This record gives sequence, C-alpha cells and structure tokens, in this order.
Amino acid sequence: MSDLGGVGGALLLSDQISTDRLLDSYRRAREANNLALNDAAWRNQYNNLVNQYNRLLHDASRLADVQDKSLNSQAAHIADLTATNALLAAEAQRLRLEVLSVRAQLELERTVVEEERMRREQSKGV
Repeated sequence: MSDLGGVGGALLLSDQISTDRLLDSYRRAREANNLALNDAAWRNQYNNLVNQYNRLLHDASRLADVQDKSLNSQAAHIADLTATNALLAAEAQRLRLEVLSVRAQLELERTVVEEERMRREQSKGV
C-alpha cells in the first residue's frame, strides 16, 4: 500500500503542478492582456495629444497668417497715408506761397491805384 500511496501522491503532486502551471499561464496571460490594454490606452492618449497639438499648431499658423496679412495691409495703408500727407503738405506750402504772392501783387496794385489817384487829384488841383 505504501507504493500505491506513493504513486497516488505523485499523481496528485503532478496534477497540482499542472494546475499551478495552468493557473500561472492564465495569470501571465491576464497580466499581458492588462499591459496590452494599458499600452493601448497610453497610445490613444498620446495620439489624442498629438492631434490636439497639431490642431493648435494649425490654428496658430492660420492666426499668424491673418495677423501678417493685417499688418501688411496696415503698413501699406500707413504708407499711402504718409505719401498723401506729404503731397498735402507740399500743396499747403505751395498755396501759402501763392497767397503771399497774391497779397504782394494786391499790395502793389493798391499802391499803383493810390499813386494814380493822387496824380489825378494833383492834376485837378493845379
């Protein structure tokens, strides 16, 4: 009977080891599956962050283009206004000189008219 107990015990021990190995392989498979799921979750989160970054980069680039166009437009408008201002300043200076010329001519004509009037009065009084 001791031989039977030894064989039966060996069988039980063999079955236990097989069961332990099977359970261990299930545990390792579950851990590997959990790691794979965790890796997939991290990859999804990473991909979402990359997509958000790309959208932000695209928006920033678009806004920079809009701002550049606006600044260029404003610079062109300022250049036009500066040129117009220079033309108006030159025209104002020309008109000032013309007014001075007209005043001088008017003063000269008043002097001539006054001298003419004085000569007529002198010639009548003589």
